[in-house]
Amino acid sequence: MIVSVGRGIGEQENIAIVQELATALGAELAASRPICDNGWLPMERQVGSSGQTVSPKLYLAVGISGAIQHLVGMKGSKTVIAINKDEHAPIFEVADYGVVGDLFEIVPELTKAVAAAKS
Repeated sequence: MIVSVGRGIGEQENIAIVQELATALGAELAASRPICDNGWLPMERQVGSSGQTVSPKLYLAVGISGAIQHLVGMKGSKTVIAINKDEHAPIFEVADYGVVGDLFEIVPELTKAVAAAKS
């Protein structure tokens, strides 16, 4: 299981919100190229044509628009869930499930729900 973060996160400090979800799910944290290019996460966490190619059972794309370079790296994913505020983001064309909305509202609620389900 991989939770991947993109440019929609806005600032490096906001990655912690997505990291909490990844931890709750027992997932690995990954990122799109702009996040790694900015030095916010190490390059080995980059998914895409110039990064890692992954094929997890679940790929949760948070704030990722879905540039073709990123899609190439995640194309082996069994199930893709995308969270993005732009309903026209290309990621929704490949996602099995999509949530259009503000990741800063959705991700913390999702983290709470996962934590509650585990207890």
